[in-house]
Amino acid sequence: MMRFFLVFLLFLPYLAFALPALEETELYTKKATDCHEVDLSTWQHPIRAVFKKADIKLKRAQLCNADRYPIFTVELPYDPTGQTKSYFEPLYWKIHAANGKWPYAMVATSDNLVLYISYSARNTVVMSYEQYHL
Repeated sequence: MMRFFLVFLLFLPYLAFALPALEETELYTKKATDCHEVDLSTWQHPIRAVFKKADIKLKRAQLCNADRYPIFTVELPYDPTGQTKSYFEPLYWKIHAANGKWPYAMVATSDNLVLYISYSARNTVVMSYEQYHL
């Protein structure tokens, strides 16, 4: 068993190259078009208060798809793929309300993840994610 673990460790650095770069993720190749930067020094939006209260560091914001699909580049305090549903589920609903009920993406630099968040007609959060490498 230890031998397999050592082989795994040997190939671990090469696994990162199997992941796409951020620019090559589905976010920037299929979901988002015509993106433009938001000047965070002057941008005032209810989403900022939601992020601040949740201890999320907003590093960058872009508006895409005729300004109806925001991409928030953030540093999250917790791993969104872990056992943190009690933190993220209410957060997604607060963002939903602050964002005018539009779907959005979060680029979590803390975890090298792109989170795709939307909401179903049955009023449930639909979240998927994609890993990327630096």
